[in-house]
Amino acid sequence: MKLKPIKVSVLNQYIKKYLMSNSILNNLRVEGEISNIRTSKTGYTYFTLCDETSCINCVAFFADEISKNGDKIIAEGELSVYEPKGSYQLVVRNIERVGLGKILLDLEMLKEKLKAQGMFDRSRDIPLYPTKIGVITSKSGAAVKDVLKTFESVKSSFEVVIYNALVQGEKSKENIIRGLQYFNETKADVILISRGGGSFEDLNVFNDLKVAEEVFKSEVPVVTGIGHETDRTLTDYAADVYCHTPTAAAERIIFGYKDVENRLVILVNTLRQNTHNIMALKKADLKSSRYILKSYLPTEKIYRQKMELENLRNTIKNMSERKIRELGYNLQIQNEKLNSHNIFSQVEKGFAIVCDERGRIVRTIDHAKDVHMLDIRFKDFKVAAETIKVEEVKNEG
Repeated sequence: MKLKPIKVSVLNQYIKKYLMSNSILNNLRVEGEISNIRTSKTGYTYFTLCDETSCINCVAFFADEISKNGDKIIAEGELSVYEPKGSYQLVVRNIERVGLGKILLDLEMLKEKLKAQGMFDRSRDIPLYPTKIGVITSKSGAAVKDVLKTFESVKSSFEVVIYNALVQGEKSKENIIRGLQYFNETKADVILISRGGGSFEDLNVFNDLKVAEEVFKSEVPVVTGIGHETDRTLTDYAADVYCHTPTAAAERIIFGYKDVENRLVILVNTLRQNTHNIMALKKADLKSSRYILKSYLPTEKIYRQKMELENLRNTIKNMSERKIRELGYNLQIQNEKLNSHNIFSQVEKGFAIVCDERGRIVRTIDHAKDVHMLDIRFKDFKVAAETIKVEEVKNEG
């Protein structure tokens, strides 16, 4: 005989009543370390209490303005169920402070040890105009969108390669280390390690010693853009450049390209302003000369002044035209330099871009031999092609 089903809400209500009737669970003292602490608009305090292997959600129906992440405490309260989500939590009545938590204490000791070994002293210069940028992040995360949007804000044809990696969880450490090794093997100009914000536990992979050591060993300069606003991680300290957010890190990497664009804009504005000033000054001089001429009746002086005015006008015109031509020539050179790096302008001329399965441009015969499927992109369409035969040809002429 089948039992009559009950609603989820009824089950949660039953569990809550059961817990409330248990005298032991109604009078608990639980020791652990605080993480993810926050105060709601209603004045309640929410946090997670953790030890070395496990965590429990906690809520205190008062504003705790003293506790902070990493504090070791003894929480007094009762176990209860949050019925809407069916999750149990510790309702805290009182907090007894013990000291700095073991997790943060161990991390601080490790940080001091690595600092003494010189692991945090390296600060290499980032290439001003990188042509290949390696990004280690999750393709499904929000950080990669911010990074790519920032890169697309400049008009240049540098290559961006995304290494899809887990950035939290058990396998994230190995993913990040393999990404660093991959970009060192493929000779990237700079490596960006990026992810969005998260809790202390979510970001703790970046405090892993192996990850920090791999960053320190990297022959390619490393920039970190991990979206946390609290203390820096070991990976941040070991990197060459540390930024608070993924967007800030991307901005730092393409600073050189943006600087070129800004300088061009400044040059154009300066030329316009200087030309306007010169014309205004000469116009004022011309008006002044007219008044002076009216006070002189001799024809010879009038003619001489008129000739001088014509000479000044021609000089102004010639100087202005020469300045404008010089600037136009310089702007054309800069534009040609920028366009020469834009592969999509070649596609407009009828050429095609050949990439492998990962989206990397095929440039060498060795690369082509390793590729089974090719992605050939034209102006308005692309073709997937299978590599049947690869042979070397000699350029004639």
